[in-house]
Amino acid sequence: MAMKYVMLKLEGGQLLPVIFPDFMQHAQIAGSIPAAVVSAGRVHLEGGNLNASGSSSSLGVSSREEDSRIIQTYFDEQHALQH
Repeated sequence: MAMKYVMLKLEGGQLLPVIFPDFMQHAQIAGSIPAAVVSAGRVHLEGGNLNASGSSSSLGVSSREEDSRIIQTYFDEQHALQH
């Protein structure tokens, strides 16, 4: 199942991927968090890996090649912290 994502850059320079349901708009999510939009698109699980692609018409930005790695790393680290 594909979901949407927005990659945000926080004040400290950290990148924060925000993943949300398909029925919401990228601009809705981006507007609710005080951070700069870096990229956006869709993310889906493929062969055990998260893959980012596409773009956001409401924000006028596309996914970047490195987004898949950043999202995967973020979730791997969060999972590791829970154990």
